[in-house]
Amino acid sequence: MSKVLGILNFEPSYVHVKGLEDFRPISATSILGRYRVLDFMLSNFTNSGIDSIKVYIKNRERSAVEHITRTSYNINSKKGKIHLLHGDNNFANNDLFNVDILAFKTYMEFVDVENPSYVVIAPSHFIFKQDFSELLDYHIKSKNDITILYHNANNTDTSYLMGDILTIDDKKRVTEFHKNRGKYKNGNVSLETYVMSTLTFKQLVEEASTTSSLYSLSDIIADCVRAMKIGAYQHRGFCACISTLRAYYEANMQIKKEKELTRLINEDWPIYTMTNDSCPTLYKSGAKVSGSIVANGCQIEGTVINSVIGRNVIIKEGAVVKDSIILPDTFIDKNVKLDHAVVDRLTIITHVKDLRGTSEEPIYIKRGDRI
Repeated sequence: MSKVLGILNFEPSYVHVKGLEDFRPISATSILGRYRVLDFMLSNFTNSGIDSIKVYIKNRERSAVEHITRTSYNINSKKGKIHLLHGDNNFANNDLFNVDILAFKTYMEFVDVENPSYVVIAPSHFIFKQDFSELLDYHIKSKNDITILYHNANNTDTSYLMGDILTIDDKKRVTEFHKNRGKYKNGNVSLETYVMSTLTFKQLVEEASTTSSLYSLSDIIADCVRAMKIGAYQHRGFCACISTLRAYYEANMQIKKEKELTRLINEDWPIYTMTNDSCPTLYKSGAKVSGSIVANGCQIEGTVINSVIGRNVIIKEGAVVKDSIILPDTFIDKNVKLDHAVVDRLTIITHVKDLRGTSEEPIYIKRGDRI
């Protein structure tokens, strides 16, 4: 295979996950109680044989850096590595100008050092399984200037909002981009995964930076739809875009289903993550758990229904956690009732006994809160 550089891009400006984004990049957010969102894309890279990877982190980088540096992604240590590159801190509170093009241009020297023939650029806020080596082979054989991975979705009226929808002709060429404003139910969603030669990548970065300081990579690619041969390659299988709190909630609830879980994670396609040596979960007498994923290190005395429970969570006797996501190191006291809630880590719920949201609008409990 030609020398390929994997680039994990940071989340675009349309991603706003209420509450969770205040403490970490969305890529570093817990998913399924054990993984982080970025684990899925980094595992796609390494499982595809790409072991030289640049990870761009927009802001609030601590948790992402800590997680990545403590995780073995099965990389060939002699010729591969993960290199972490931070966004511009001058724009930490203004996402309008903190765009990927600025980061790519700032750190282009590190791409030059690698001297790859091709780059595969993937998003950090999507979850899907994809063999990038197959995508690269298609790109080379089709002689495209750029190849975009897309997903034919039947829920674009409620999901993938403000992302790109592609118009694709019968020759699998992209002829038009438009923003998804939820008007239609079906659409070809760009998975913001692009394959191109390194030369094309550098040309796009330079052109975008001279066109507008607000331009992203997807913006400049959309501008080139008539001037360049932009092909489309269809992704099949589960796909989730973590762009809102509702999308985060729905992704957890969908992935925990056995059918979707086995399609995403199996022996032939492992998802690598940071190991944790805590003890197995203790289920005490009277505990009732159904339809849920419970990570290790927990202590369950109450009832857990259709939920995702992170590591080292304590749920006391009489408590009922239903249709909820509980992040690690949370304490839920006796007789507390949680329904359609997203509870951030290090939270203590003891005095308030009933917290309820809906699937369309799950309630969020802030990290470290005591309520």
